[in-house]
Amino acid sequence: MRVLRSILSRFYLYILWAFLALLVCGTVFTRLDDAPPAKKVTLFADVPAVEDRALAWELERSAPPEIRKVKVHPFSYAMFDSENLLGADLYIVPESEAEAYSGSFRSVEGAGFDPAGGYVRDGELWGIKVWDAASRTGIATEYIRYPDEDCWLFINAKSVHAAALTGTGDDAALAVARALLTIN
Repeated sequence: MRVLRSILSRFYLYILWAFLALLVCGTVFTRLDDAPPAKKVTLFADVPAVEDRALAWELERSAPPEIRKVKVHPFSYAMFDSENLLGADLYIVPESEAEAYSGSFRSVEGAGFDPAGGYVRDGELWGIKVWDAASRTGIATEYIRYPDEDCWLFINAKSVHAAALTGTGDDAALAVARALLTIN
């Protein structure tokens, strides 16, 4: 009984140590599992549901060798930290939100994407159609549940992985975008 009382009197310390251990382990794992922005391509999808880990793994298989990690997230992932969302390389956005987010996108004119059905603004191709709501066809439907409206793939205006469009960095985001477009 005395031993039990001794343990219970220090129970809050045990809980505190367990919490600190989880915090340290979680931080270490996150650091080991992540990559710096120069070695990572991030895709955010504004859709009802996305199999983010499975799609990321699929895209990592065809990513350029200099890319260590491909991350895929729903927009809700950035609910409390918009820095992740603003620092992404690629976005899948539905028609109703495309104009609202357009300040974050760059034209993909001249990057070799098929302009058929694309999102055109000011006479230039800005987005690649990835979901056609009328025909219910699109790319990566095994991983992405699209809304009942057309969706496009856009490139972030600040992406360091779109050299063909900016003249600096590499073309990893464009390579990942092309790989995404091949997933049926």
